[in-house]
Amino acid sequence: MNNSYIKYVYIILLIIFLCFSFTIHSGKDLNEIAYVIAIGLDVGEANKLKLSLQISNPSASEKSKLGSNSSQSSDSIIESIECSSLNSGFNLFNSFLSKELNLSHCKVLVISENLANTDISEYLYTLMNNIEFRSDANIVVCKNSTEMFLKSSKPSLEQLSARYYESIPTSSEYTGYTANITFGDFFSAYTDSFTDPVAILAAINSKSSQNVLTDVNSNSNLNVSGESTEKNFSIFSSPAKDSSYLAGQMPLNSQDTTENIGLAVFNNGKIVGELNGLETMIYLLMDNKLKSAQISIPNPYYPAETMDIKIKPNSNTKCSVDLVNGTPYIKINIDVLTRLMTMDTGTDTLNEERVKKVEEYTNKYLKEHILSYLYRVSKDFKTDINGFGRFACKNFLVWDDWLNYNWLHKFESATFNVTVDSNFKSSYLLMES
Repeated sequence: MNNSYIKYVYIILLIIFLCFSFTIHSGKDLNEIAYVIAIGLDVGEANKLKLSLQISNPSASEKSKLGSNSSQSSDSIIESIECSSLNSGFNLFNSFLSKELNLSHCKVLVISENLANTDISEYLYTLMNNIEFRSDANIVVCKNSTEMFLKSSKPSLEQLSARYYESIPTSSEYTGYTANITFGDFFSAYTDSFTDPVAILAAINSKSSQNVLTDVNSNSNLNVSGESTEKNFSIFSSPAKDSSYLAGQMPLNSQDTTENIGLAVFNNGKIVGELNGLETMIYLLMDNKLKSAQISIPNPYYPAETMDIKIKPNSNTKCSVDLVNGTPYIKINIDVLTRLMTMDTGTDTLNEERVKKVEEYTNKYLKEHILSYLYRVSKDFKTDINGFGRFACKNFLVWDDWLNYNWLHKFESATFNVTVDSNFKSSYLLMES
């Protein structure tokens, strides 16, 4: 009995020793590994692909701990190389750096708008098959060169670039002007039959980009009849300027800094359009991902002025999809809490009757911009980025019937019925005495 016990103990110790020895001989020293923080993909000039990598610089971190006055960007290095494929580029970097790349700490994948105009399927599948690349890394479409974007991403309020990239999507929780889109979210939407993918839209803010504030509503003048939305939405034909910015267009004093506003919309692996700040907020509201946001709407009593309204979901957005003669008919019920934050004139005369009118005005503003967003996405972009197909598949008993219906194609002809219910309150309500 005792001999058997001792025998088992020896076997266990031997296994532990072998595992420990294997770890020592197979493990790599930190000095032999190059940890990638960010990946940039762009169209190459002399080759198919331009691969840019932002790599952690451990020596700079050590100097920082010792009190060295190093620059904010010294915690990492940025290098680029042109290659024929993504894996080929990684191998070239391994040779160039004399270290082995490791993607397990990569925080963001940045794709240039030029490359996004082509089919990016090859790069999506390559990264998905890479066991080191994490699906929770954010995916960003940059309107500039990815190399310049990475070099311009300076963490002014963060000491480490990795933490800066982690903080990029968090602003969606209190602005609604961007969204936390991960590579896993994007790839899942790209491969299924229910929805289409979106990515975070980013750009380098410069004087030239600020001067190119395009009227995004010029491409969204479609309603269900294909007529101009201005005919039906004459009061709210365009959103407030602050919420109509795209990435790179904010009037910042500091130049050549990166900003993330809006979303890039994809169809079949190619970018087909962009959403501004207000449209991104509506996207989040449709997807039950909006935490809170603030919008500016015209004052119903003083048209030259605006009111700042804070929006917070009161309950999840409810959707249902019916097929009428084979055409999708989508009903959407939205329940939000709205709070008046500021109003320049007439605040002291907001009696109960006027508060009710402001509430109705807010409901109408939201409803009309939601309808404008839905018809723009479905008819102009020909995409279902909110995944209404999840609610449509209940109309099919057999999976093959669903696939043959081709939802992502039929969604172009969808009609929408939107109901908005808001519980309006004022933070600065002064009742007339």
